[in-house]
Amino acid sequence: MKRRTFLQLGGMTAAGAWLSGCRSANERLIPYLVSPDEGVTPGRAEYYASACRFCPAGCGILVRVSEGRAKKIEGNPAHPVNRGKLCARGQAILQELYHPDRVPQPLKRTGPRGSGKFTPISWGEGLSLLAGRLSALQRERSTERLALMTTQLRGTLAELADRFVAAFGSPHHIRFDLLAPDWLRAANRRSFGQASLPWYDIAETRYLLSFGADFLEYHLSPVHYGFAFGRMRQGRDTVRGHFTYVGGRMSLTAASADRWMPVRPGSEGALALGMARLILTESLYDAASMAASGLWPERLAAGLEAYDLPQVAQLTGLPQQVIAEVAREFATTPPSLAMAGEMVAFQDNGPEAVRAVQLLNVLAGNLNRPGGVFPGGSVAGPENSFADLLAFVERMRGDRIGVALIHGDPLHTIPPVTGFPEALARVPFVVSFSPLLDDTALQADLILPDHAALESWGDVIPPVAPRGTVIGLMQPVVTPLHDTRQFPEVLMATARELGGGMAAAFPQQSYLEMLKEAMKKEVHPAGGIDFETVWVDLLRQGGLFKTEGKGGKGYRWTAEAPVPAPAEPRFAGDDKRFPLHLQIYPSTAFYDGRGAPLPWLQQLPDPMTTVVWDSWVEINPATAAGLGIGFGDLVEVTSPRGSLHLPAVLYPGIRPDMVAIPMGQGHRGMGRYAEGRGVNPLALLALADNGTGPLPAWNATRVRVARISKEGNLVTAGNPEGSYRGELIEI
Repeated sequence: MKRRTFLQLGGMTAAGAWLSGCRSANERLIPYLVSPDEGVTPGRAEYYASACRFCPAGCGILVRVSEGRAKKIEGNPAHPVNRGKLCARGQAILQELYHPDRVPQPLKRTGPRGSGKFTPISWGEGLSLLAGRLSALQRERSTERLALMTTQLRGTLAELADRFVAAFGSPHHIRFDLLAPDWLRAANRRSFGQASLPWYDIAETRYLLSFGADFLEYHLSPVHYGFAFGRMRQGRDTVRGHFTYVGGRMSLTAASADRWMPVRPGSEGALALGMARLILTESLYDAASMAASGLWPERLAAGLEAYDLPQVAQLTGLPQQVIAEVAREFATTPPSLAMAGEMVAFQDNGPEAVRAVQLLNVLAGNLNRPGGVFPGGSVAGPENSFADLLAFVERMRGDRIGVALIHGDPLHTIPPVTGFPEALARVPFVVSFSPLLDDTALQADLILPDHAALESWGDVIPPVAPRGTVIGLMQPVVTPLHDTRQFPEVLMATARELGGGMAAAFPQQSYLEMLKEAMKKEVHPAGGIDFETVWVDLLRQGGLFKTEGKGGKGYRWTAEAPVPAPAEPRFAGDDKRFPLHLQIYPSTAFYDGRGAPLPWLQQLPDPMTTVVWDSWVEINPATAAGLGIGFGDLVEVTSPRGSLHLPAVLYPGIRPDMVAIPMGQGHRGMGRYAEGRGVNPLALLALADNGTGPLPAWNATRVRVARISKEGNLVTAGNPEGSYRGELIEI
C-alpha cells in the first residue's frame, strides 16, 4: 500500500479520542442555556455535550464551537455507550449542518412528482396547507385516512408522534427501519420470554463466536462493542480472547477474527445445532445452566440427532474437524459468548437460526454471567412489523390513505418488491419533513424541512447499554442556519392549528418543555426538586447516566420454548438461471444510505476494498475468472426482480457461490454528493415466503453476473487519478 493511501485510510477511519487532555485554557463545556451567539470571543472555543442520532446506537458527543460555528465533533468521555470514542459517521454529521443543498424553508410542489419543481412558501402557508388537509379528513369523518410514517423513534419523540396520530383518530403510525434489530427481540421473546435486546459482555469474554454479527461496523452499537473488543484482545495482562467468525463474506469484523468459517448461506442455524449436539454428546455443557433453564441434556440431544457432524458438514460446506474443534473450544473456554447477526437473520429460516445460536449460550453457561450475555438496560420501545408495513402498502394501493406524513426516506430504504413506491404514488397528499431533497421528498406535495441534528433538542435512548438508565440529551450547538423547524414542533403547531382535542393532547408550549418534563420524571418521579439546576447539569454532562448495579430479570430459557428448528433455506430464483447467492450489507460509511450526502463519508475508503464515491459488487476471483470478469469491469447483476450495472471488485474474502453489494448509494435526490451516484441494491431483492407469508429475508435472493465492458470507472483510494474532483464543503 502506498504511504499516501495509508495516511488517508488511517486518518479518515480513526475514532475520536478523549478530549480532556487536549483542551486549551480557552475551551469550556457549557449547556445551551448560554446561547452560541452570546458573548462570542474570537479564538475562544466552547464545547457542547449532545448525542448522535446518525445511527440507532446513540453515542454521546462533544461539539467544538468557535465564533458561532460548529468546528469539530468528538466522543463524550462521560457517556457509558462510547466512552469518548466516535466513529467517522458521527464526526461527519457536521457536514449535515453546513450542507449546501439543505432545504432552507418550506416548499410547495409546482411540477409533476419527482420533477424537483417546488416553490418556496412561508411557514404560515405551509402549516395552513397541512392543517387544511387534515381538517378536511375530520369533516369527512375519515381520520383513519391519515398515516404517519417514521423510522423507529424512541423516547419523547416516539411518544409525541404516537400521541399526535391517536389524538387525530388514526391507527396508522408506521415505523420501519430496514436494519432494526426486531428479529433479535422476537428471538429473545420466543427463547427467553422477554423482548429486551441483549448486552454482550465482549470485554470480559475469552472466546467470542459471531454468526454474521458485524459488531465493528453496524451491528447494534459498533463504537461500544469496538471498544469492548479492544479490551477483550489487549485489556487483560494474561488473557487475549479468541475470536471466530461464521459467515460467507469476510467483513471488517471477520477480518479481525482468529478464524473465519465461510459457511454456506442459510446453513448457520444447522451449524449452531451441530455444535450444540457435539457439546451435549461429549458432556461439555454447563450442568447448572441447563438445570436453571429446565433443559434435560439427554432429551435435548435426542432432539438434535439429525445434526451429526457428517450431515452438518454437508449442509454448511465446512470440514467436520473444524466444526468439532470450534464446538469444543467454545464449550471449554469459559467465559464464552455466541452472537447472531443480520447475515443470519435475513434468511428465510433466520428466526430459528438466531435461536439456535442463543441455545449455544445456554449450553455453555453464558447467560447472566460476566463475559456472557445479559438483558440490555434500555427500554425496548416500539418495534417494526413487516406485516404492518405490507398492510399499509395495501391501504395506500386501495386509495384508503388520503394524507401521508413522512419523516425519513422510505423510498430509498424500503425494498421496491414490497410495492411501496407504486402505492405511495396513489396517496393524494404527501408531506416530507426532510432537510434535503431526498428520494421521498422529491415525491412530496409539501416539504416542511426539519432542523439539522446539531440544531435540535431531543433525547436519544441507545438500544444497547449497560443496565440502568442511559438517556443521551441532544441540544442545539448553533442557532438554526435556515428557516427550518424541528419535526416535533411542527406536529405540535399543527395540533394547535386544528384545535379541539388535538390541541388538548399537547398542553406543553414547546417540545423542549415536553422534553424537560420527561427528564424530570426520570430524575425524580416524586418531584420536589430544583429541576432547573439539575437540567443544566444534565445538559453539561450530555444526558442522564445511571448504570450502577445489575438488577433486573436475567435470561432463562423458557419452559414453553421449543428446540430451535431452522428449516432448509429457500432462495428466490432458480439455481440454474441464478447460480449465485446475493448478500446485501450496510455500508461502513453510509449505513442504510443516510450518510451518502456527506462528502467526508463519500471520500472515506471502504476498509476492505478501498473504493470511494461509488457502488461495487464483490465476486470471488475464481468465479470471476470463469465468467471472464476482471477487476473494475462493468458487470450486470440480474435477479428475478431486475438488473443493475456496477463495477466488479475481485474479492478473495467471499465464497465462490456468493456475490455481495453494499447498500447506501443509488439516490435519486439527497443533494449533489449523493444524487445519481452508484446503485441501490435493494432493487434486486425478492420477497421470501416460508409458507406463513412474506418475510423480510433480504439475503435470500439469487442472482447471475455477466460482464458488459471494461468501462467500470471504479474509483479507489489507491488510484488518486480517478478520485472525485467535485466541490467539497468547507467547515
